[in-house]
Amino acid sequence: MAYSLLTELNSTRDDWTVRVRVCRKWNSINFKRNRELMSTDMILIDEEETLIHATINKNLVNKYKNLLSEGSVYVIKNFKVSEASGVYRPVTSTFKISFFLTTALQELREGIVSIPINGFQFIKPDMIDSRLNNNTVLSDVVGCLTAIGDMESVGSKWKKRDIQVITDYSAKSKITLWEEFGEKFEPFLYNDSGPYVVIVTSTTVKQFRGEVTFATTYASKIYVNLEIDYITTLIQKFGATFLGVQTIGSSNVNNIPIEEEMFMNRMNITELLESDWSADIHEYIVTVRGNITEIDNYFDWYYISCNSCSKKIVPSNGVYTCLFCAKECKFPLVKYKIYVKVKDKTGKTTLVLFNAVAEKLLDTSAHKLFNRLSLESNNVPPQIQSLCGKEFIFKLRLNNYNLKEGLENYTVSKLFIPDENLELQYTTRKEQKGKKKVEDNIETKRFVEGKESTNVSLEDFEDSPEDPHVNDGVNCRGRRTSLRKIRKRRNLIINDDEVIEQTTKKSKK
Repeated sequence: MAYSLLTELNSTRDDWTVRVRVCRKWNSINFKRNRELMSTDMILIDEEETLIHATINKNLVNKYKNLLSEGSVYVIKNFKVSEASGVYRPVTSTFKISFFLTTALQELREGIVSIPINGFQFIKPDMIDSRLNNNTVLSDVVGCLTAIGDMESVGSKWKKRDIQVITDYSAKSKITLWEEFGEKFEPFLYNDSGPYVVIVTSTTVKQFRGEVTFATTYASKIYVNLEIDYITTLIQKFGATFLGVQTIGSSNVNNIPIEEEMFMNRMNITELLESDWSADIHEYIVTVRGNITEIDNYFDWYYISCNSCSKKIVPSNGVYTCLFCAKECKFPLVKYKIYVKVKDKTGKTTLVLFNAVAEKLLDTSAHKLFNRLSLESNNVPPQIQSLCGKEFIFKLRLNNYNLKEGLENYTVSKLFIPDENLELQYTTRKEQKGKKKVEDNIETKRFVEGKESTNVSLEDFEDSPEDPHVNDGVNCRGRRTSLRKIRKRRNLIINDDEVIEQTTKKSKK
């Protein structure tokens, strides 16, 4: 059988036969249309290390999704070759491949043909100007990790983590890891001796305040200390000057002062449990002050997660398989998920401390505490038990489970130590605003009663920002949105993406 090299392909025919490895594969998602799947995409590499972009349209994804695996070698026959066009191209190439309904695949055993496992097109200094704020071609970037930031919220929908690297051309650059890329780039993995050479593929290139920055896309992949010759050379190069991985301060320009953040939509526990919510609100930020009275260990204080998607995974016959990624997880991570009982003078509820919050609070990683446990032990470590009796201000990010279903187990997004001086100032301001609001309403009522010919109603006045139903960041000006009472709260446990009845038999990890 005659095989063509990728450099030989052109758009004059569609009966080509190539022998290639799938070195990267991902799903392209349309976030503007409710995360609709657009296609499955791949980077193919041949024996000459030539790279090409291949795509499978969404109507053919089901036909091929179980026939193609990242890292495997295939003979691919009968496909369309067209000129590479449009934006967000993952590689620089004249052509791209599109699968037909009649495209044929044959997987080859390793060793039949020598094809590299990985292939990259690293951006060079002379390419940067042409790619700044130009998303026609995406860029692979490589560098030595020097700093990691915390996960930050951007607006109400997105999260990111910034890392800093010294690139292979010795420039200091920031890389923004969006969503799951930031979630899985856990800082504790890089506390030991380095250096750590990081590859982030398919990034966009921007310039902000004179600084060149890179950012992940849905096509991105991240590799750390990949075992290839070029990376080995870089590890040796940076080894002599590596000074450890530092912490990056928050870069979120929308951050509000801590004096305001710790009082955002302040409620007591009874108000939290009995509040009315607008049906239009998808997320709501509140703060609650309370004492941790107990660690609820019904579902343990940790979970084992996939190192790619951060979803919970359970071993079967000693093998961890991620159902979400549909593949074996060779390097599972231990993460915090601590249920704490909290009370104040008005009531009690259950809050959940996930990994980012718990790790910062306890100043140690979950995997370190997990490694100290005996195989038979199911006890909560003393470091976690020491939280009992402590008082905090909890910043809660209420989600659909809380708002629509009326479920407890609120997610804690941040913790504050109470400051009694600030608490007194807040109470004083609240009382003064409440008094002024009453006085204003009385004056308005007198005005309405004295002007019978004027068609005025209290409903025509704007809501006060202090009203507890006003959502942070949601436009609630004008007439008040109709509210509905949430259903009576059931005592349920929210276990990752599933809602599990309290009576469910506890599974052993």
